[in-house]
Amino acid sequence: MQPYVPYLPWILAIVAVLLLLWLAWRRPNRQRLAWRLVASAVAVISLMLLVFPPTYQQSINPATAILLTDGYNSDTLNTLLQKLQPKPQVYTYQTTAKNAEPVTDLYTFRQRQPQVQAVHVLGYGLDEQDLNALDSLNLIAHQSALPAGVNAVTWPASVKLGEAVTVAGKFNSKSGRQTKLYLQAAGKAQDSVTIKAAGNHTFSLNYIPRQEGRFVYTLFTKSEDRSDTVGQVPVQVQAPQKLAVLLLSASPLFEFKFLKNHLGQLQHKVALRSTVSKGISQNEWINMPQTDLGRITPKLLQQFDIVITEAQALQEFNSSEKAALQRAVNDNGLGVLTIASEQPSDRTTAFFTSFPSKRLSQQETRNARATWANQTTTVPALPYTLTGTETVTGLIGEQGNYLLAASKKAGWGTVALTVIPQTFSWQLEGKQSTYATYWAHLLSAVAKKEEQEKFWQLAKPQAPQVHKPVMLSLTDYTLETQQEAPEATIRSINDTTSVNIALAQTVHQPEVFNGIFWPKQTGWHVVESEDVKPFYFFVQDVKAWPHQAILARQQATQQFVQQQSIKPTTMASTAYTNEPVPIIWFFILFVLSSGFLWLEEKL
Repeated sequence: MQPYVPYLPWILAIVAVLLLLWLAWRRPNRQRLAWRLVASAVAVISLMLLVFPPTYQQSINPATAILLTDGYNSDTLNTLLQKLQPKPQVYTYQTTAKNAEPVTDLYTFRQRQPQVQAVHVLGYGLDEQDLNALDSLNLIAHQSALPAGVNAVTWPASVKLGEAVTVAGKFNSKSGRQTKLYLQAAGKAQDSVTIKAAGNHTFSLNYIPRQEGRFVYTLFTKSEDRSDTVGQVPVQVQAPQKLAVLLLSASPLFEFKFLKNHLGQLQHKVALRSTVSKGISQNEWINMPQTDLGRITPKLLQQFDIVITEAQALQEFNSSEKAALQRAVNDNGLGVLTIASEQPSDRTTAFFTSFPSKRLSQQETRNARATWANQTTTVPALPYTLTGTETVTGLIGEQGNYLLAASKKAGWGTVALTVIPQTFSWQLEGKQSTYATYWAHLLSAVAKKEEQEKFWQLAKPQAPQVHKPVMLSLTDYTLETQQEAPEATIRSINDTTSVNIALAQTVHQPEVFNGIFWPKQTGWHVVESEDVKPFYFFVQDVKAWPHQAILARQQATQQFVQQQSIKPTTMASTAYTNEPVPIIWFFILFVLSSGFLWLEEKL
């Protein structure tokens, strides 16, 4: 289509120019006549160009487009526009940009722009639903870095009473201003960390709940006088698992006596065997029937979830007892915790006590600053410390990234070692809370885990948000053959309205069924199905955890680019578009020329 040319206004403009030129010519004062004539013509012409701005033809590549998404970098856009010739058309999706055409729906975009074969996506990318609209196109991603703030976070969905809730993640500080992260629970800040320098920083915040139930904690940041809520931390605090604990000591020790009484008061099943002399031992049982503790046999170990012993007691076991204990760990998931009174050196017990270590003192004992969860206390420890590796997990830490207690997986079970030989002194000093949390922490990490044959879990995302898809998974290990998907319903605990969700059996894991749920309100929800324990999850507002949506879009875009079957882009004929000339130049000319005419007449 040819651009409209306003002939009549231009004719009138020519008449006005001629009139001004004639008036300027017939003035008696002939000074600056040439300048008056030029200024008169420029004033009229620039005014006309302001009202009817001219255009010029700009070549474009109709087969290539640039799609700007939230978080795009303008420098990346300018570099790309200089590189791509002819220049592609620029569009925006869920963001704004100058000289770009907005797109409200990508399916409509495909219908209106069928000639587009390749799309350069700038910014944080697109989610899975939007990427489906571009399935037939070649996608080139130019992703932006994560913004400042929390860009990764994790926390346990449930803990046992007495265990710590640990909120760990990464914080990206770009300004270098001092920022504090707070974990708020029970109406006040329970733990905090200060970020002082620019860059990526890891953080860990802890809180030990004091009662069972479902709770929602809050993580927020404070910088100068501004406080912002990052997101909510929903946690279910469950009753502690009632364990069966076997205590084995090479001699009667206060450490084992106090531990026996403490575990018995918590209603754990406890059996204690203390060797008095060769062939003679003292046996005690709490909350369980008496059983033969004379020999360590597979039948005896099947009754327990964890064995707590000392290195000397392990050395006194015969070969069959050591083999039975090792098989119980590997095959049955038993946990074994060894309390070291000196650095273990017996090769026959290496399966239970072989941990990388480093001597820190030449004395027999030393004072160490023990840390676990949000607890910190001074304890007497052995002169050496444990060091972490890829296979060794720290349980109790100390300064210098060293460990006072550590564990490692062994088959289906766990073996652990602590270099804190005595903790009963905490009880004598009135530090019952410290003593309780210490042993609750170790028992939870080492003991045999509860087995579930049918259970629900939250597949993704970690923090469900309203009006966004939530994937729930039902695992059924009792399933022997393929069967119809079970029925499941979801409801908010705030009302009684329930919604059925369709479950689909996965191909490679037939025992797993997945379903998608679209929550319509925030708060706690529960999913229920026959013969399966109800599963609770919390839905947050869409503004919570902004990094989660950005990461999801980045990962979805990267996966789409990697999996797409790229087809060669066919050469398309160059198209042209009419681009308006910036009117600022005409405005400047009009102001200068008219200002000169007014001032010249006053001189």
